[in-house]
Amino acid sequence: MLTIELYKLKQENNFDEFYKKISSFIPDLKNFAQTKLKIAENQDLIDKDFYDVNGLLDEVYMEVFKDFSNEIDEIQLRKILFIKTIQKINKKVKIEEQFTNTINIEDIVKEELELLNEDYTVDAGGDFILDEELDDISYKQKGFKPTHFILDDSLERQMAEKLSLNYETIISAQERNLFGNLFYSIPPTSKTIIELYVFGGLSISEVSEILLIDEEKVTKIIAKVTDRFNLL
Repeated sequence: MLTIELYKLKQENNFDEFYKKISSFIPDLKNFAQTKLKIAENQDLIDKDFYDVNGLLDEVYMEVFKDFSNEIDEIQLRKILFIKTIQKINKKVKIEEQFTNTINIEDIVKEELELLNEDYTVDAGGDFILDEELDDISYKQKGFKPTHFILDDSLERQMAEKLSLNYETIISAQERNLFGNLFYSIPPTSKTIIELYVFGGLSISEVSEILLIDEEKVTKIIAKVTDRFNLL
């Protein structure tokens, strides 16, 4: 069992071998971290190419190595690695408070589900505007500045494939701008759910376990976000 081997290496203080084994444990973790960093870059939350995904994951693996115990199983290890990666990136962009124990995740999810229920239209400039008093989801987010975003083609394709969207219809610059704006207007916790589900390759149950959110709520958020993209 992997965790038994890792604990033995921890006792031997053999980080090099520990690193080799743990870094190949979740192949999708690097893709998830790299995508989350790229999204933060696109929102100008961090400088472009300032943070290296390998260096960031090295920090994660070192922290896990220091705290590793014989009580950790593979399910817990998977959860620990994703949580530490999320917290590490959130710290880089100064929004780690969304994932601290002092925040009631259930309240956050309830509020975001209500936001995702709002009806909206698209103005001539390609911006999303809610029907009631032009009250867009994104405007409810602290510090959000309306702008135009286009996701990388690879990110768009990953989202389209995982959410079963018809990507072939998203071909013009305006349509891609709508796609990007809609993605960036998703509330923070809901966006993390989508990132874990799409880019982290996790199942709904795994997302639920990592973020400590009821599976039914995770399913509803994914469905609501998918519905919004399908309106494009």
